[in-house]
Amino acid sequence: MARQRFFPHPARTLLCVVTLLMMMACTGHDGLLPKSGGRAYEVLVVGDRQKAVARALSTDVDCLPQSEPEFDISNVDSAHFTAALALARNIVMVHIDPQLYTVTRIRYERNVHATPQLVVHVGAPSAAALQTGMQSQGTALRRLLNRTELQAAIARLQHHRNVQMEKQLQRQFGATMWIPADMTASKRGRSFLWMSNNTASELLNIVVYRTRRCRTIQAYTAQRDSIMGANIKGETDRMAMQTMPGSVRRYTATYKGRPVVVHRGLWEMAGDDMGGPFVSHTVDDITVEAFVYAPGTKKRNKLRQLEAALYTLKY
Repeated sequence: MARQRFFPHPARTLLCVVTLLMMMACTGHDGLLPKSGGRAYEVLVVGDRQKAVARALSTDVDCLPQSEPEFDISNVDSAHFTAALALARNIVMVHIDPQLYTVTRIRYERNVHATPQLVVHVGAPSAAALQTGMQSQGTALRRLLNRTELQAAIARLQHHRNVQMEKQLQRQFGATMWIPADMTASKRGRSFLWMSNNTASELLNIVVYRTRRCRTIQAYTAQRDSIMGANIKGETDRMAMQTMPGSVRRYTATYKGRPVVVHRGLWEMAGDDMGGPFVSHTVDDITVEAFVYAPGTKKRNKLRQLEAALYTLKY
């Protein structure tokens, strides 16, 4: 008797395929995942016995008045990495295995256990190799985590904006930028716009002004002091904002293919006991700057959340 070969009914097969595709299209992998937990710039590090990764992520943030780490780190060993901890928004998994790795390597995945989520895998052949590798690759790891948090901040900002302030900026400068919803106060000057949440305890500010091209930190500082000093005063006209000498760092970045000159530093109010951090982005002849006055509190997250708005500038 000839051996029979059985095939599934073609209509039934097609129905299964279509149903599966519809489920994938309607929900997707991310749609089946729970929401991630944790605050901005928090990182859970798993299996980092020698704390090599934790040290790389705990370096001080540049240009803040007090010492603050790049990230807030929580450590847990691999045996205690539970399903609840797997819902953290940022996870770094450390793998020590000489069979799999000859050098320290970094790879990452998104939305593995929750959404939104970044899971980074750092592999090395030994603990000693991991410590050496973090000296050279720590910068790349910090950049990856910072970029993820920046994208998350921009996504949140998209739904919490002050449209009226955005229209005012566009009328005055011909530029568009997303302005945080709590920026409800403003002051206009000649080629100058100051927007603020206007609170005494945590004063968050964005300013926009036209500038000449500055090739050095010294030229930038002189121009900034002239513009800010003329437009932002203290309780008297003799009190004016200025840049703290020696505090400015400068570099050129690229965002969505566009060159951006970035300056970071500290500001102070001449004749008054006020000060804090600032960051500015310059594109062509327009500068957008965020600065914070929040005495007695940490400033890293406040400044970074404001800086997310600067990245939305279109000009």
